[in-house]
Formats: sequence, structure tokens, C-alpha cells
Amino acid sequence: MIKFPHSIQLLIEQFSKLPGIGPKTAERLVFSFLKWPKADKQQFAKALADINGNITFCSKCFNISEKDPCLICSDKTRDSKLLCITAESHDLAAIESTNEFKGYYHVLGGILDPLHGMTPDKLKTNELLAKVQENKLSEIILAFNPDMEGEATMIYLNDILKPFKIKITRLARGMPVGADLEYTDEITLSNAFKNRREI
Repeated sequence: MIKFPHSIQLLIEQFSKLPGIGPKTAERLVFSFLKWPKADKQQFAKALADINGNITFCSKCFNISEKDPCLICSDKTRDSKLLCITAESHDLAAIESTNEFKGYYHVLGGILDPLHGMTPDKLKTNELLAKVQENKLSEIILAFNPDMEGEATMIYLNDILKPFKIKITRLARGMPVGADLEYTDEITLSNAFKNRREI
């Protein structure tokens, strides 16, 4: 087996930690990266370093942000009676890109997936319940991928939120089963938002 220099091998191992990137793909990425001009490599390294130092989580919605609270939570023009719950920050970003939703968010930090150790105690459910108690909400929108884990998470959330007697809706089924919010085009996602239905 060919041994790469230690620094190359280390970089391959780091790329392999990314979801969907196996050792061969990581190797191709690293060797492609090596061909970049020095200035581009330095810019890439700086971007990685900046993420480590400048990115935090909003203490209100748990979205990734450079400030706490984030720009969305700081925006007093948004509708405080509407709360949209997403699994991850990239789902929130996809919804924001539609300009359809004008309320606030709660990023759960994942979905229920007991096989991979994601149980209710690992999600931001206690924080969600506290938020619902503190705010006078008229509607909670569950925005999750229409797959098994997303459905299970919505059923669980519906159960724990039911006692609050708040209207709970989910995105319309205009999204194909198995689709990811992150990769859904803006028009489909916008229509799913407009046609959301009560659970």
C-alpha cells in the first residue's frame, strides 16, 4: 500500500470525517486541493480557522451565528406568534431563502434516530417546551424531511406539544418522500410552506 506523507494522510483522514465522503473521495479531494494556487489554499485554511473562532450558536433559537442572539432572533419585525421547528441550521437557511416565513425558529439539533443514539434527551426539546411556555404562540410549524426519522420526530413533537393547545402544522406533502429540505428548490419549498396543514 502506498504511504502518503504524514500531512497528506492527516488531511485525507479529516476529509473522510465529512458525511458522504469515503476514503477514496477524500483522497481525490485532497489531491485536487493540492493543485490549487497557494493563495486559494491559504484562503481555504483561513475560512476553516474562522469557523472555529467566529461561529457560535444562538442562545434563543440554536441556529449557527456569528452573534448571540442571531440576526433572526434580533429582528423585532418578525411575527412572535409563529414558531417554525427545524432539525438543523441548513434547513432553517433553506426556509429563509423562500422569503415565505416571517416568524421565529427553533433548531432542534437533529432528529429522532435511536439506532444512531439520537434520543429525545439529545435534542433541544426542553428548551423548546420552555420557549412555548414563555411565548404566546398561535402556530407551531414542524419543518422536517418527509422520511421515517422526520415523521417519527414530528409525531413525538406533536405529542409533547399537544397539551399547550396551540395549532400545530406541518409542511405540505408537495415535497417528494425521501427529499431533503436542504436540497429542495425554493418554489417547491415555498409551496409546501403555503399549503402546510394542521397535524
